[in-house]
Amino acid sequence: MNIGYESETIEFKKSTSELKEGIISIASILNKHNKGTLYFGVRDNGEVKGQEIGKETQRDIQDRH
Repeated sequence: MNIGYESETIEFKKSTSELKEGIISIASILNKHNKGTLYFGVRDNGEVKGQEIGKETQRDIQDRH
């Protein structure tokens, strides 16, 4: 499945291992456009690769808020 292309308001990250980069990207998008979407589990070409997230990763993401 392919969901299209990145744009000034849409960003793709391959996995939550790129969480820090994703947060930086979405912050920049929101500062410029006041709206945006960040997808994890999607390759740069828009191909959905998906990912499995364990409980430890979920806790790590929650702790970063």
